[in-house]
Amino acid sequence: MVHVKPLPGSPGWGGSMDDIIQSALQDARALKEGGADGIMVENFWDVPFTKGQVEAVTVASMTRCVSELRRVVDVPIGVNVLRNDGVAALSIAQVTGAQFIRVNVLASAMVTDQGIVEGCAYEVSRLRARLQANVIVMADVMVKHAYPLGTMDIVSVARDTALRSGADALIVSGSETGAPLEIDDLGKVRKALPDFPLASGSGVTADNVLQFLPSLDLLVIGTWFKKDGDVRKPVDSKRVAEMVNKVRKG
Repeated sequence: MVHVKPLPGSPGWGGSMDDIIQSALQDARALKEGGADGIMVENFWDVPFTKGQVEAVTVASMTRCVSELRRVVDVPIGVNVLRNDGVAALSIAQVTGAQFIRVNVLASAMVTDQGIVEGCAYEVSRLRARLQANVIVMADVMVKHAYPLGTMDIVSVARDTALRSGADALIVSGSETGAPLEIDDLGKVRKALPDFPLASGSGVTADNVLQFLPSLDLLVIGTWFKKDGDVRKPVDSKRVAEMVNKVRKG
């Protein structure tokens, strides 16, 4: 993960896009140096988020960030526009040449700190078709910092997201940023969809990664890659390399 600093228009905006770009480039270079296979760019610090469409300035700012990273880092790049603007993420990916996006709620509905966030599979899938976009859609299953609306179970949501919503890969996370996913939940999803690409979305560390690997195809890592494991600090290339080496040996 590259967690970009607060973008223009957000409460934490510091007044300089150049500072934002330089920070993002620093993290991206550290990820590449450590051996990461890809990078996802996210407006992580734009809190509080809207549950719907983000402002035009956010789309413009994210587009600039991704474009700058694409010029200097030769690994696949993805886009996540929080809280759930899959249309914006796909649009940014298409015009910048990014290869994948993450959508927090592609199917179903979740109760979040932004309110009730509803799936955007209809809009994302039809835009992808209209643009003829060769962009991979990674979708969360019961995304973190959220609770299901009603009595949905994780297997039903996973199957709907994979088979009825146009997702190309699923992401299973813990309850919040940095929280490990539940091994039982991961096992249930893997059993229900044995051949579908599956990723972890939070809480993977060098200490616990080996227990998750048998069920996973991908690891999405943010917090643990930061210096001292502190999400507020820059990415530490040594921690990235430690994780990469452990995963490849495992």
